[in-house]
Amino acid sequence: MNSTIVHDDVNSKLKDVFKNRFDLDIAALGEEALDRELLGAEIRFAPRDLLYLFFDIEKNFDITIPQEAIISGKFNTFNNIVEIICSVQEGKCLAV
Repeated sequence: MNSTIVHDDVNSKLKDVFKNRFDLDIAALGEEALDRELLGAEIRFAPRDLLYLFFDIEKNFDITIPQEAIISGKFNTFNNIVEIICSVQEGKCLAV
């Protein structure tokens, strides 16, 4: 499958997670918001929101987010999370 299609699918599905869990239409904040810190002044997530998001992503995408993604601080923006999901999904495809 084309990686652009997979990336767009993940992007869309993650936007749905944000809408369903937090009632947040992140796309309405603009493209630049997708690279802003979720815990920052604009999006204003609480640390517990990241925990909810973490488990929603694992459930909805049927993946396990690597510990390294959290420790390295990559689980911090919408676009970084899309990259994490795509990377894990790509690894799952390669393992099959």
